[in-house]
Amino acid sequence: MKISFVVLEDENLGVETLSSYLKKNGHLVDLIFDPKQFNKAYMRKEILAKFFDWQALNLEELKRQKPDLIAFSCVTATYPSALEFAKKVKSTLNIPIIFGGVHPTLVPEVVMENDFIDMVCVGEGEEALLELANSLERGEKRIDIKNIWFRQKGKIIKNNIRMLEQNIDKYDMDRELFFNKLPSNYREWAYFICSRGCPFNCTYCGNEQKRKIYAGAGNYVRQKSVGQTIKELQHLKRLGTKHVLFVDDVLTMNKKWFIEFMRRYKKEINLPFTCFVHAKLFNEELAKILKDCGCHLVWYGIQTGSEEVRKKILNRYESNEEIKTAARICHKYKLKFMVDHIFDIPYDNNIKESLKLYNAIKPDMINCYNLLYFPSSKILEHAIKANILAKNDIEKINRGQGIVYQTGGLSAQSQDVRNNYAKYVLLITLIPILPKKFVDKVIKDDRWMRFFQKMPIFIIPILKVFLNFRVNHGFLLWTVIKTELYWTRKFILKKIEYKLADIGIKD
Repeated sequence: MKISFVVLEDENLGVETLSSYLKKNGHLVDLIFDPKQFNKAYMRKEILAKFFDWQALNLEELKRQKPDLIAFSCVTATYPSALEFAKKVKSTLNIPIIFGGVHPTLVPEVVMENDFIDMVCVGEGEEALLELANSLERGEKRIDIKNIWFRQKGKIIKNNIRMLEQNIDKYDMDRELFFNKLPSNYREWAYFICSRGCPFNCTYCGNEQKRKIYAGAGNYVRQKSVGQTIKELQHLKRLGTKHVLFVDDVLTMNKKWFIEFMRRYKKEINLPFTCFVHAKLFNEELAKILKDCGCHLVWYGIQTGSEEVRKKILNRYESNEEIKTAARICHKYKLKFMVDHIFDIPYDNNIKESLKLYNAIKPDMINCYNLLYFPSSKILEHAIKANILAKNDIEKINRGQGIVYQTGGLSAQSQDVRNNYAKYVLLITLIPILPKKFVDKVIKDDRWMRFFQKMPIFIIPILKVFLNFRVNHGFLLWTVIKTELYWTRKFILKKIEYKLADIGIKD
């Protein structure tokens, strides 16, 4: 049985896990990757995106791969493009199509409205997809596999969720699946994850909805053993990795596990790394360990300087004093740290609260985003009450037709209030490098506030390049450049290859 995964825009660790598990159980796996050139959050150029459209090339590649099952994995941002490609695939190839990933998990009923999609996987897919592949290989037509919704004779079969696998050591990652097709920087500056789930329940995050889906199905938060984690990192290092970005929601959530892991990481891996932490799960002991073991940067979300908004709207209970304590610890141990700020959170109407907090803690970098609304998220209720979203916006969000990082709102009424990014992004981004006393003066004087609002926003990309070098992430700039050059070259070569094949000339 051969399965071809279709992934858009970025490496997908979940697909790597699925691939490894399927291969271990005797199946063949291949990958179709769409880099979405010039159609990403950080680079959108419509004319270039149309020219560098990979769908026709990827359709030809699918024909060559000859899979028995085509599996799309998508998040909300990539869902519309995945739908577009899946429709083209179905009109050309009579092969079963299954959708999975975060977005289909949250709104499977919306995904199944598309008659060219045969199945949707809800939740974690290792056991479900293996069961499906085994049954298809045997020629069975099963429609009772847990975690999978089926289409049969115009009806949707909605199967129950299976229990969560608690021993996630059994699921390692097939890194070569992506590394063999993506630019070399993906293996040099590699993502890695040691756990599943998050100990917190923020209203704007997918974990809040997934936790509800899995209510009563076992522990939602799980970690791999230290031994298994080190084993996978050793493999990653052999593949040429030079820097690890741990994408666990909170790497320090289990103190005992973290201390043992860092002890072995320093001894057996010893690569520089970046990780996510949380002010409530961070102290001097952990900071010392991170610094000693090669952490180049810690990253944690603050989102707003208003304690009240964090608590009542975002369901985040860290206090400003805890945030300041975490910052003081980072400064004490010369541990660089980066924080996130979100604009246009419902009821977050006092930007000066955030300015004061960021000026007090002086992070090395502040990332600014507009609030992104995801399907079924609790924060949607707050946004409707605050008149930021209209009720018909919910349908757009469920269909992946929401906003991107630096644009306006969905509806006319929300567009009127979504202007804070343009007003304040420059000032907030500059706080790490401006003198404290000067920022205090700006906050108190509206004339200075207006001055920064009038400055051109194109300064931001230049400023972010400088700040990334400042936090030891200067490689990000070269990564973006190398990636786009890589895909441009590959696109042209693929075009030539298929054109020669059309006229009967092979390699």
